[in-house]
Amino acid sequence: MLLRHPNALVIPKAAHRAHARLFSSTSSVLADKQKLVILGSGWGGYNVARQVDKRLYDVTVVSPNSYFSFTPFLASTTVGTLEYRCATEPVRGIKQVNYAQGWANGIGEDFAFHSFPPYLARSLPPSPPPPPPLPYSPSCFAPYAALCSLTLCATDFARKTVEVEPAIPPPPDFARDLAGKPSRPKQEVYDIGYDKLVIAVGCYSASFGIPGVSKYAHFLKDIRDARAIRNRLLECLEQASLPSVTEAQKRTLLHFAVVGGGPTGVEFAAELHDFIHQDVRRLYPNLADFFSISLYDVAPHILGSFDASLRAYAEQKFARDKVKIKGGSKITAVGPDWLELEGKEKVPYGMLVWSTGLSPNPFIQKLRGVSKDEKTQSLRVGPHLTPIDDETGRPMSDVFAIGDNCMPRDGPRLPATAQVASQMAKYTSKTLGALARGGSLAAIERFHWRNRGSMVFIGDQRALVDRSNKSISGFRSRLAGISAWIIWRSYYMTLAMGWRNKILVPMYWTLAFVFGRDVTRF
Repeated sequence: MLLRHPNALVIPKAAHRAHARLFSSTSSVLADKQKLVILGSGWGGYNVARQVDKRLYDVTVVSPNSYFSFTPFLASTTVGTLEYRCATEPVRGIKQVNYAQGWANGIGEDFAFHSFPPYLARSLPPSPPPPPPLPYSPSCFAPYAALCSLTLCATDFARKTVEVEPAIPPPPDFARDLAGKPSRPKQEVYDIGYDKLVIAVGCYSASFGIPGVSKYAHFLKDIRDARAIRNRLLECLEQASLPSVTEAQKRTLLHFAVVGGGPTGVEFAAELHDFIHQDVRRLYPNLADFFSISLYDVAPHILGSFDASLRAYAEQKFARDKVKIKGGSKITAVGPDWLELEGKEKVPYGMLVWSTGLSPNPFIQKLRGVSKDEKTQSLRVGPHLTPIDDETGRPMSDVFAIGDNCMPRDGPRLPATAQVASQMAKYTSKTLGALARGGSLAAIERFHWRNRGSMVFIGDQRALVDRSNKSISGFRSRLAGISAWIIWRSYYMTLAMGWRNKILVPMYWTLAFVFGRDVTRF
């Protein structure tokens, strides 16, 4: 529960701008700038913050993460091919952008009490009672989310404020500590006002309500997930090296189960195979005969979105590498060291990595007054990526929704990929610039997604590049093997956001190739 104070307080718009400057030393605020608040620091939110014209907007990013995760490199960081910072970019590194490390609890919340710094506050007008809170769905896994029983009303967007709960604990009351009275810091919430709002909070990993998944499986959506996987992987190696461990226990500890046959699961299995055969067998020669990797998916084949010939190429390579593909497998339960398949067969494992889809963000589930898809709970957006008002059925004019947390009202659902989110971010940045210069949404061209194709790394200097779909813009082709791997590496090396990582990424690739991956555990 959030703590509330007996005084009803809110920050006025002028004070919001002064308050926002406390978050970052990079802020540069002009009186005639509009206030842009971006919720989220993923592919959508981070790119809007980078690309929007700072001469027109005073930008504030609200996110529990002070960094952007470059997801194509996450699998590489789990085994040490790249180090963690090669897959992150600091939000505070964006010039002229304010940053608030916190969770957006809601937009214009109807609460009787909020808490703010007294010198920036005034009385809050009376509000109607809020509707009952939505129940929390167990079908998603949000490891770093502070879920709060907050609700929203249909008219709350008119107040143009976002309630934020800090994602870090407040400092202790040192005076009380010195007096011998242990302090109990309060996690206070505060409001940030906006003229324009971009909702890019993304989605969470889906566990589909399967018992034990959220507790025992490792997910791979964030750099924290990659660190946890790497620590557990190295722990399995050290545990299996103990002299008291039996051969059966070694086979269990060194069986790595991957659930999900999409690009994330396939790339992790490929990186893991390379790590084992290029480094672990050399460093742990007594364990060479005990390793196994299994890739589970409910579909009969992996990489269902790729061309059939490329899927067959990947499956044949995995068969040669002795990576077992368990297509048509339905998992019904997960334990601390076993997973249960339909039919009650239990399979022991040392580490389980789960990458099977997305579940709606609890923040999106709580939003009221906006149209949502009944099945996915994603925000329905109009042709300019603006959410649809639930009462009027018309697109909003000052709110945008991009990335995994939205879907077009008219037309097919777009894939939940970095490519889509990046194109949405670029379009939104240009649209915001046009609106700030006096334009109208009606005069702006609608958003069109351009399919650039798909790529996936499959291990041992091999990759797949699929540009065979009819929706692809430009030339069409299918590539597999070393040439596709060169394209894969070249593209993502140039796509790295900052110059620091454009230098670090090829450097660590070279170090791993020459000296091997680091297996130090700390």
